[in-house]
Amino acid sequence: MATVFMKWLETNPKDYERGIRLITLGRITRIREKIAAEYVKPGNQVLDLGSGTGELTRMIAAAGAQVSAVDASPGMLDEAEEKIQAAELDQQVRFHQLDAAMIDEVFEPQSFDLIICSMVFSALQPELQRYLLQTFPQLLTPNGKVVIVDESLPKSWFNRSLYKLRRGALTVLTWLLTRTIFSQPLADTRAIFSKAGYNTQLISSYLGSSLTIFEAQPGSVPVEFHQLVGRLHHAPSLLTLFKDLLELFFRIMPPYPKTKAGLYAVGQPDAQSAVLVTGNYDLTVRRLVKAIDGKLNAWVLVVDTAGINVWCSAGAGYFSAEKVISAIKTARLDKVVSHKTMILPQLAANGVDGWKIREATGCEVTWGPVRAEDIPGYLDRQGQKTEDMRLVRFPLLDRLEMLTAVLSFYALIILLPVLFFWRENFWPVTLALVGIGLFYAIFLPWIPGKDGLVKSLPLSLIVLAGYLVYSLLGPPASLQTEFNWGVGLVGLSVFTAAELQGCSPLMRGEQANWIAEGIIAIVLGLIYFLVPATLGWN
Repeated sequence: MATVFMKWLETNPKDYERGIRLITLGRITRIREKIAAEYVKPGNQVLDLGSGTGELTRMIAAAGAQVSAVDASPGMLDEAEEKIQAAELDQQVRFHQLDAAMIDEVFEPQSFDLIICSMVFSALQPELQRYLLQTFPQLLTPNGKVVIVDESLPKSWFNRSLYKLRRGALTVLTWLLTRTIFSQPLADTRAIFSKAGYNTQLISSYLGSSLTIFEAQPGSVPVEFHQLVGRLHHAPSLLTLFKDLLELFFRIMPPYPKTKAGLYAVGQPDAQSAVLVTGNYDLTVRRLVKAIDGKLNAWVLVVDTAGINVWCSAGAGYFSAEKVISAIKTARLDKVVSHKTMILPQLAANGVDGWKIREATGCEVTWGPVRAEDIPGYLDRQGQKTEDMRLVRFPLLDRLEMLTAVLSFYALIILLPVLFFWRENFWPVTLALVGIGLFYAIFLPWIPGKDGLVKSLPLSLIVLAGYLVYSLLGPPASLQTEFNWGVGLVGLSVFTAAELQGCSPLMRGEQANWIAEGIIAIVLGLIYFLVPATLGWN
């Protein structure tokens, strides 16, 4: 529940506590009070990992502990700092904005008597979970403990069914708000920690065992995890063809197909082999492997980008320096390669701060070629890019591919209402939508304007001119019918140009147009209803 809403709540820190109380049906307050009362003693050093807006941090500090509050969200930490200052507890709390993978870099060994992970562990990728499981024993004092509060998948079929019903509704709402699907609950919290050598104990459970508190204490012999996820090969088959078709027609519909994040081998790489960094969108990874398999031996470090492609995830903040730093550390690259050079995609440069990666890991960041097929030549040239390797293009085949991906989804939004309410116009509207889309995709480079919304103006004029020719040569129609079609075609033109721009690496992100699109839609709607009423049309 909480992990489903997390992204939306993190973007609205002031609503965070209200949201968390709602989705835990008020149990979170009781859980926090229990932790502060039973686990915290005056003078304890406590790490609150994923501290959010600081409600638990405040309770721990009020119980007399010295707290290090860690969160990756600056907005959350600002809200927490205000709360702590209002409670006059700022002498007992230190705030740290950093990724969870960096805690061993910031804090000294045996710094904490208690580490608390409240509603955060299930939101982490498995490789980061494993990394933290290896890191916690270093940071804890000899008798230190970890307390985990999180979603757990109930074992009984009845409780599990109720939980899935609740979570399913929240998943749909979260997708509508954020266009993103979030992490799954922990399948078995005790097993995750036990496999890492911890002694675990269930303290309490709530909401049909879907919300649990576990206590874990490191064992005497820590467990080391193998850092290599597996090997990748380019092996075309009916299955990969089916995947390609699915990812062509349903590319922008979550849940996005993902490759498990982590370190992979292509060929037979050694300690000197190149490290290629990419996002975890399945098609991105498979196309990268296709470009290099059989041509070079390399390590591929797959970063968790929420299953979004490199360019879009970098622009939206899912492919960031923090994500790359976390991937480097959790893969323990220093144990795999002897060099410090990471090759990142050029199209990720709009969202990844290379200097931050250098400062945090000591790794040298280089930006590879735009296209994956140029990587072997790029490495043959010792990392020197030709001008052609730097040039960003959006050729016709790519434009048609992205047109198909976008229309496969958005056409449903437009055509389903037409099918139900204006059935006689279904096929004409379908042909108009496909025709405008094809025209725009083919002639995109020559339509004036850099922004999709700007391009929609000449596109609308061209479409209206085409419709005028059709009206003059085709069967006669009433003036009101011609007017209605004119308004509708302008709407389709604006929608097509504005939405398709988000698929082009030559333009800025499509999300910036949503408000403008909404305003234009309202204006067109008013014209559609007011003009006939003013002119007295039936």
